[in-house]
Amino acid sequence: MKRLIIGSLSFLLLSTAIAPVIRAETQAINSATLNQTLELAKQLTPFELVYLANQGYLSEQGIPSSMGLISAYQMGTVRAEKLVEAAIKANKLSPQLATDRGYLNTVEFLLRTLTTHH
Repeated sequence: MKRLIIGSLSFLLLSTAIAPVIRAETQAINSATLNQTLELAKQLTPFELVYLANQGYLSEQGIPSSMGLISAYQMGTVRAEKLVEAAIKANKLSPQLATDRGYLNTVEFLLRTLTTHH
């Protein structure tokens, strides 16, 4: 009986010491997962970025919409870099994409395509 009581008390003491550590690790993992999920949520495809700009969703950042966007692109005042910077300021895009040449080239291609179809 004495062994059972000592064993149970030892188990309780040990479990109360370990529980906060496990909880802290779980929170750290959840925070990391949440941050990664939020970063992925900010990743618009180049098509989505150009589409949103064309629809006026970046007008508060100085990007004109519709025919204004086409004119600005043709005049050289809006390029892929400026569009990406505007989306980053609007918190619609991750800052890492500002230096991604593949992403920027695709945005530039889509802007050029947009001007040839209007």
